Amino acid sequence: MHPAPHDSPRIRLQANLQGLHERIEAARLRGPHAAEHAELIVVTKSQEPQIYAPLVAAGVRAIGENRVQAASARKPGAPPELIWHGIGHLQRNKAALAVATFDVFHALDSLRLAERLDAVLADASRSWPVYLQVNAAEDPAKGGWRPTEALGALEALASLRHLTPIGFMTMGAQAAQVSDLRRTFRTLREVRDEAVRRGVGDTAPSGLSMGMSSDFEIAIEEGATAVRVGRAVFAGVSMSDVSAPGADDGVGQPNGREPS
Repeated sequence: MHPAPHDSPRIRLQANLQGLHERIEAARLRGPHAAEHAELIVVTKSQEPQIYAPLVAAGVRAIGENRVQAASARKPGAPPELIWHGIGHLQRNKAALAVATFDVFHALDSLRLAERLDAVLADASRSWPVYLQVNAAEDPAKGGWRPTEALGALEALASLRHLTPIGFMTMGAQAAQVSDLRRTFRTLREVRDEAVRRGVGDTAPSGLSMGMSSDFEIAIEEGATAVRVGRAVFAGVSMSDVSAPGADDGVGQPNGREPS
């Protein structure tokens, strides 16, 4: 027997997404530094490829993948409406694959990687939106520029014509206290604000990609314009049920707009 409509895993997925959008909006309204809009990027790295169609049916367009090889293998069979965000560390020898796979890249963490990407993009005659990864928590386990180095890195990127910096990205330290997380996200916001104030780079990089399942509400209160959430999206959703025939009872069509 198939699940009853009220138990449909696709309905649970849609309910999870609706709940997340409500939490995002509540955090945005109570945060004195919150942005006018915060995009939800659904992290699908631990899900089976069959999840993409139900996500599109639920209105999702932006998805995040950590590993470029896995994303490259998944993308051909996924709905074309999806916008692919690369959110994990990238090795320089995979630059060409990343450019061919991702629409946006959140983890630009060194000038050497930037130069390699720019060379690949020049051959492809295209530009690529990127976030500079900043180790705002100054966590030795994480990569990226230190906050004091971020504006210098942004200035250096101005000579690379095929990368388009659109903002900064960071991650909070694992098991950090709320006060530490808030300090991390505030630090990134201050880096962004100073870059905009000084006019560093060709365009103002206004984006702040920060916040995951455990801390996205704090990140939004501190100004996040994009949050990367996976676990909270898929809570209680069984992949075997999602992919079963008839498991889409009660869900809208794939051309539905992204929930807001």
